[in-house]
Amino acid sequence: MGTEVEACIRNNWPWAKLPKDVKQVLGNSQREYEKIVVEYSVKNQLRYKGNLVRQVRKNEEQYYDLLMQYSQSHLMLYPYHLSDIIVKELRTTPFNYCINMMMDLMNAERSYDSLPNFTAADCLRLLGIGRNQYIDLMNQARSNKRTFRRAKSVREILPAKPVEVPIEPWWMVSVGCILEDDVKNCVKNEKDVIDILYDEGPQLAGTLDSAVVQKLYHRGLAYFDVPVNDNDHIFVPPLDGFVMNRVLGDYFETLLYKIFVSIDEHTAVRELAEILDIDLQLVKNAVSVFCRLGFAKKRVTGLENLALHVTWAKHMKLDDYVPPQPTPLVDLSISMVSQGGTEVRFPEDDDSGDEMSAMTPAEQSTVSDLPSAGGGDAQPRRIAFLFDSTLTAFLMMGNLSTSLKSHAVTLFEVGKLSDEALDNFIEELQRVNTFAEGEAQRYFEHSQALRETILALREQAELDLIRCESLLSLDHQSRLRVLQKTYQLLVSMAPLSPEASPLSYVNPPHFGPAISAVNSPWFRLYLYELVGQGPISMLITRGTRLRRLPKEFRGCRRLLLCTWSHEPGVVSADT
Repeated sequence: MGTEVEACIRNNWPWAKLPKDVKQVLGNSQREYEKIVVEYSVKNQLRYKGNLVRQVRKNEEQYYDLLMQYSQSHLMLYPYHLSDIIVKELRTTPFNYCINMMMDLMNAERSYDSLPNFTAADCLRLLGIGRNQYIDLMNQARSNKRTFRRAKSVREILPAKPVEVPIEPWWMVSVGCILEDDVKNCVKNEKDVIDILYDEGPQLAGTLDSAVVQKLYHRGLAYFDVPVNDNDHIFVPPLDGFVMNRVLGDYFETLLYKIFVSIDEHTAVRELAEILDIDLQLVKNAVSVFCRLGFAKKRVTGLENLALHVTWAKHMKLDDYVPPQPTPLVDLSISMVSQGGTEVRFPEDDDSGDEMSAMTPAEQSTVSDLPSAGGGDAQPRRIAFLFDSTLTAFLMMGNLSTSLKSHAVTLFEVGKLSDEALDNFIEELQRVNTFAEGEAQRYFEHSQALRETILALREQAELDLIRCESLLSLDHQSRLRVLQKTYQLLVSMAPLSPEASPLSYVNPPHFGPAISAVNSPWFRLYLYELVGQGPISMLITRGTRLRRLPKEFRGCRRLLLCTWSHEPGVVSADT
């Protein structure tokens, strides 16, 4: 499906309004266009009302049935933004959805890793089924099949009701699909809450009895909306409950990861949508899911001065998150980073004019639209320390500290660790045990080098750690807008892998490789040739079989081998 066709669908253009070139792409077939409209709407979980699919599919219930079948079979997240339809009219709760998905996986004897990351996290939240629990259930299901007595079905060994999910008092409670028999089985206080929801509409969870809210939710008689407003500010603490399985690549998962690396507690949701050039409602849907799963929190919930129901007292605790005090901008004329006895002095000249002239007109326009770092109420901009996935691999695989895992997962999955979370991260790095030898010593040295780098950079300004691969998930203009708004200086880890070098900007200033080739062995060969010195090197093209080393390489104390699957490799000797 071409992007032009998708744009027409998003703009709700019927066949009669399509440009001639788009019709030609579709073979001048209205039926083909209508087929694509339905496919696109289902894959992107679009609401029936207000979208073009309403003109193509006349039966709303059949459309939503198709949407749910596709989402479940493709292991997508439950469409929470459609809860008012899916829960109330189709009577399909998030719990039922995840149970059916789990049954399909187990009946097909698929592994737990088949679940995409966010879907797995939601199943863990609702069902209490993580990797170990899933393996136990699969073993139990297989064991049942081998016994002579009646084997339990997969559904019988799965949970009968949701586990107790964390609920925030600022969430909205809405009435679900309630039948007459459901009401008969309710006690008085449950009926009272149902009457309130029917008579007065959705209510703040914090104003209702928390135990009653949980019971109604467990029985599918109520559901939660997690409201996100245009001017809300969101922050991401170290991840807890995230499941690292696989990335599916559907529309919503892709959106979630883009927002993960771009989200900033000083940036309102509306502004975030503008920076990413993504529909505001889509961004609000994504942020709502983050808050629902516990991966993000509102800086201000609106309940600070509201009297809550007494049953919420045990749920209310002081937030240990404290917004940071503004930090002065880095003075580029005098600031230094001292590391291992080496001082790196930042440039003294103001080359902002030259930087702007070196940018494309589109980039200049993007930069000029952004607020200045020191003007008005704008938050002072930070330093960004750019790293690649090898750093997270060291933290996760090095067995340095169990407490480091959540930070490592956050660095990899979110793609960013903000300054507000760095104090705890530094403490965990400080606690890493000193190892004496072998690979463990290497991991320890990397962790300590990271700690010293963070401390040195934080002396200059607030600091965010950003994973380059996550930054690359943004298109060029969005990436530029994110960096320009939030950061005044970029510092790259050395060395960065060539695949993780997305930056060649001059504004904000970047202390790192100007181009990705700098990190490749090809640049080493170029330097060897340029200066006429360096280790003996040999180019090996793809498909070359090396039966023995040339005599120049024999007796070398160390060989450096750099290869790619689709490119030639370089062998260098340090004699």
